This record gives sequence, C-alpha cells and structure tokens, in this order.
Amino acid sequence: MKNIAIFVVAALFLILLMGIFYFMPAESVWIALGALIIIVVFHFLSRLVKGKQIRESKPNPWQNLTSLLVVFTVIFIIFVATLWDVVPSALIYVLLVSLIFTMMINFLTVPLAIFHKLKQTKEVFQPSTYKPRVSIIVPAYNEEKVVARTIETLLEAEYPNKEIIVVDDGSSDNTYSVASEFSRRGVKVVRRPNGGKFAALNTGIAVSSGEIIMTVDADSMISRAAITEMVRGFENPQVAGVAGNLKVFNRNKLLTKLQALEYIVQIQIVRRAFENFGSLTVASGAFSAFRKTALEEAGFYDPDYLLEDFDITIKLLKSHQILHGSNEAVCYTEAPDTLRDVYRQRLSWFRGDFQNFWKHRDAFFNPRFGIMNKLTLPYMLLSMTLVPFASLVVIVTSIVMLIDGEWMTLVMAFALFATLQVLLSILAILVADDDLKLALYSPLFIIGYKQFLDFTMIKALIDIIVAGGTYLKRERVTRIGDADQGQQPAAAAPMLELPARPAKRSEI
Repeated sequence: MKNIAIFVVAALFLILLMGIFYFMPAESVWIALGALIIIVVFHFLSRLVKGKQIRESKPNPWQNLTSLLVVFTVIFIIFVATLWDVVPSALIYVLLVSLIFTMMINFLTVPLAIFHKLKQTKEVFQPSTYKPRVSIIVPAYNEEKVVARTIETLLEAEYPNKEIIVVDDGSSDNTYSVASEFSRRGVKVVRRPNGGKFAALNTGIAVSSGEIIMTVDADSMISRAAITEMVRGFENPQVAGVAGNLKVFNRNKLLTKLQALEYIVQIQIVRRAFENFGSLTVASGAFSAFRKTALEEAGFYDPDYLLEDFDITIKLLKSHQILHGSNEAVCYTEAPDTLRDVYRQRLSWFRGDFQNFWKHRDAFFNPRFGIMNKLTLPYMLLSMTLVPFASLVVIVTSIVMLIDGEWMTLVMAFALFATLQVLLSILAILVADDDLKLALYSPLFIIGYKQFLDFTMIKALIDIIVAGGTYLKRERVTRIGDADQGQQPAAAAPMLELPARPAKRSEI
C-alpha cells in the first residue's frame, strides 16, 4: 500500500512539473525536451554499452561533451541565439535556464530515487557473519554539552567488534574531562593540540585498529542497529564507503523542522538517485564509514579545507571507488535552532563546497573521472550557482510584474511551485517513513527559507572568489545540549603528539 502511495505522489509530481512549460516561450519548451532526451539517453545507454571506464586509460575528448556542465553551457548559448527576439531581458535567460534545470533534474532524480527505493525493498537481508573490526572516531572541539550523549549511544550500539576513539582537538572547555569519564568503559580518549577537524580525524585513524573507520560528529546520536547496518554495506568488497541516514532530532522550532525536511528530501531523493551510479554528492562526516585501506590510498584527510568530508568523498570517487548510502543506519544530529547559527553553519558548508570545487576543478573537464565528471560535480555546481542567482532574478522580475499589475501570473506560478514542493516533500517523507506533518512547511522552500539559503550560497561564493579559492575560517555554531557546566576538568593529561596527516601510500 505504501509503494502505491509513493507511485501516485511521484506521478502527480512529474505531471505537474510539466506545468512549468506554461511559463516558458514555446521555443524554450523544445530546447528543454531536447536537452532532457539527450541527457537521459546518454546516461542510460552509456552505462549499458560502455561500462566502467578504466582510470588510467587515455580519455577521448568527445566524451567530455556529454558532461552535464557542458550540456548546460550549450543550452544557454542556444537560448541566446534562439530567443534573442522573444525574451525581453537577459535576466530572463537565466530564469528560463534555471527552470529547465529544475525540470531536467527532477525528471531524472525522482524516477531514479523511486527505482532505488523499489530495488531496496526487494532486497532480502540474511543474517551476516561479516563482523570486521570497526573503529569509531569522534572528533571533538568544545563539545562538553553534547559529547557524553554521543558516546553513550556508541556504547549502546549493538555491534560486538568495535572500538570508540574520542579525539579532543585542543578544546578550551571541559570536553576532555567529560569524555575521560568513559575511559573505564573502554573508550579511548586522545588529547591533541588544536589543529582542526582534519587533524583530529587523522589522529584517530593513526591510533585505530579497525578495518572499517567510522566517523561520528560529537553532537550526533546513532541508533542501536546503526553500526550493524553500516557494516552490511561493506559485504560487497568493491564498496569503499557508506554514508548513514542523518535525521534532525530537535524538531521543536520552525527552523529545525525546516532543516529536518531539508535533510529528508536531500537524502531520500537526491542521494538515492546518485546511488544508482555508485556515487554520492557527500558522505557526511556526521556519520559515515570507509575502508581504512581506501582512506590510505586516498591520502587521508587533507589540511586547510572547511569540508573534509566532501574532500575525501571527491578523492574516493575520482579513483572510481564505489560509495553507497544506508537508510537503515540512522544517526540523529542536532540542528542549530537560531537563524544566526544556521547562517554560520551553512556559510561554512557552502564555502567548503566552493573551496573543494576549486581544488578538484580537474574533475569538471577530464572524462576519465566518469560519473564525477558527467553528473555529480556538475549537478552540485549548477545547483549552487545557477539556481541562487536565478532566485535573485525571480525576485526582481516578480517586483516588476507586480508593478505592471501581473499579480495573477505570480499567484499561478507560486501555486504551481508550492504544490510541486509539497508533493516532493510528501514523496521524500513517504520513502523515509517519517512525519508527514513536516510537509506543511514545504512552501517556505519556495519563499522564505530558500531565499535565505540562496543568499548564503552567494555570500560564500563571493568569499571564496575574494580569498582566491581558499578560506580557512570555520564558523562556530552554539551547542544546544544540556551538560553540567560546573564540572571541573580532570587532571591534565599529556598532550598526545601524533602526525596531523598519517603517511600515505599514494595520491590521487
């Protein structure tokens, strides 16, 4: 019955999505359909005919013409040439291309996400005897309010062969003291001078003994079966990494409910779609796991980057490693509950995204990187540049249309896109088996919350451009968790001096 509901909602969504054609000139409709057909045919036929490309093989220049990034560049040029006398403003070009991008991505991601869900539903999991040693690393910096509850959930998780390593990255509060209370229960607590999250993770890897390295943020709590479900993904020896299913647990305010819905849509629609290609956009450091050998081959975590999880994801995907997600491995994370803290968090995230785009810019132009070159990175770049700037165009054109008295068209457009967003949210929630009440907040992803995120993305892009591709400042977010602020630090422990970056076997 649930699968029927998913099919019905998905069908309604795709049918209504075609309503975007109403707001587009007839010429652009044909361009949109043509581009959609080209991308769909290529990405499905190339997988059937070509298979996986060998990384070391000499790339053929023509293959790069099928990259999503190149396709959209061509589309924009065709728009300018075809609609020169039809569209009154250059700004509208950007808006039309954005509408086409929205259509094409949703026509691709929604069916792929449903396909992945149905494929997963048919899988029958047998009890597994595969129980490799798992080293769980918790990097912590000034996390005294939340680290205890995180460690408790790790201890209670049902997995027999695990070790828990908490790395205090030079905290100035009682983080080390709180974590050290768990030493008697077998938790390994390491203290090192402050060097950043990448250094804390590399330190944890250096003292680990596990075959699987699992990373858990100090403000997150995993379910009892999370480790077992995560390890199940590694039964396939070709899988190098598995990302967990992140959910917001503090859904007590409007902002946190919006973030909860945002996580659900991203994971259940976008991530599921990319999983069909063995690719993820990001294996979140909040809860992911990797083969230790894969991390060694990738060179571990690099210094001076805001998003070390995105960086390591790209490095693994560039070497044609397979990354999957596990929707059964649930991790509950704390979302910031003030607008200021959400802004700080997302600003760091978006800066880190753009920073990694610049670092790995070769993946945009070299077809030897396979799905990274053709779909994953172009999708992310277009989503974070074209769409935010198109949002500004929407605001400007909406004001002009109101002045000209075209308010009815605006109402129709808002009704269409709000309905689409509600259906997309319902679809994602049904797939995730979560709280349907969250769909009530969907319209804010059209007006309100979306513009806030778009402006933050633009600010992050400007920061990275001004900084020349690197930006080292990580914005700190206030922790909400309750902890006894009166605890006194334990006797000072000697600082464990370990290499910030363990020796690597090879660079990608």
